[in-house]
Amino acid sequence: MKNIYLDYNSHTPCDISVIKAMQDIWSQPGNPHSDGHSFGWNKQTLISDSLKTFTDIYDCFEEELLFTSGATEANNLAIYSGIPIAEKTNPQADTILTSHLEHKSVLNPLEIAASKHGLKLLYVDITSDGVIDLQDLQTKFEQNNVLWVSCTMTNGVIGTNQPIYQVAELCQRYNAMLHVDGSQAGYLDISCHDLEVDFLTLSAHKIYGPSGIGLLYSKHLQHPEFMPMISGGGQQDSLRAGTLPVPLIVGFADAAKVLETVRESEALRLKKLRDALLNGLNQALEIRVFGDMEDRHPGNLYLAIENVDSMQLLNNLQPHLAFSLGSACDGLSREYSPIMKAMSVPKELAECAFRICIGRMTTTAEIDLAIDMIIAKVKKVS
Repeated sequence: MKNIYLDYNSHTPCDISVIKAMQDIWSQPGNPHSDGHSFGWNKQTLISDSLKTFTDIYDCFEEELLFTSGATEANNLAIYSGIPIAEKTNPQADTILTSHLEHKSVLNPLEIAASKHGLKLLYVDITSDGVIDLQDLQTKFEQNNVLWVSCTMTNGVIGTNQPIYQVAELCQRYNAMLHVDGSQAGYLDISCHDLEVDFLTLSAHKIYGPSGIGLLYSKHLQHPEFMPMISGGGQQDSLRAGTLPVPLIVGFADAAKVLETVRESEALRLKKLRDALLNGLNQALEIRVFGDMEDRHPGNLYLAIENVDSMQLLNNLQPHLAFSLGSACDGLSREYSPIMKAMSVPKELAECAFRICIGRMTTTAEIDLAIDMIIAKVKKVS
């Protein structure tokens, strides 16, 4: 039996175009920071061309971009360097706002930064549709002197898109800095200057690029308070030391170009396959889907089969069907999900929830087979 991968929110395989773009570079000599000979110049040209791709797609300037090892590092760097900058800009402010929609690479650094800087960390309510509650956000702005807001663009577990432009408008009105995790938002238009975000993070392996490369956008990179997390040889204007991985950067840029070309048609195709999966399961099972069904990642379903433990279901379907209980960073944790708790989903129902995400390589035949496998296993354990 064929093994089927439906965990694209966790990791997307490299597109064939990306593999081809990287292939020849692996064997080429030359360090991009060796500026005394042609081999270094050639590598630097590849980086410059890639940066041009990113500035065109994400509406920003080259000097506002910093390569990282991924979104986790970029989120950490944004928070640890950004909050001191925010304090210089708004020294009277003492409050950080976020929500349980954020990835742990945002929430954990925020907790550390709040403790280190003596700041209040408040969590904004989430609606029953899995969207940040704008009314509660505004209330918290009115009742606190807000320094910093971290808000994801697309949640990586329940898949819901967030009203990021309204959040940005409130941040501007109340003079708070805004940090956006855009790593799961590949199917949305990401325009840094139009959004007027202070910090935004991206990851290649969420958009069919290679693992190990990400981007931090910020209009504050040249601020004297911006402190590198990695020091050494002075690469990237001394903002992050380390030899740049040219094949990964080229692959990331190619992945971004491919997605920019196919975004609308691919989103429609993923929605069609997602809806087929949901409809097929609904024919035989009691299904509960969490989060707004319209404004979400087109391939994502976060659902529960009533009275069926999700971990047991996942175990029973191995190795033939890959999905997850939530973020890969959470592993197989049985913790009562903070997102589910914030959405007022009972713990017993939350323990039935799991995440399926369809992607570029998913076929109709795989969806049909996945439906059959899930129904058969549920009936066997029920």
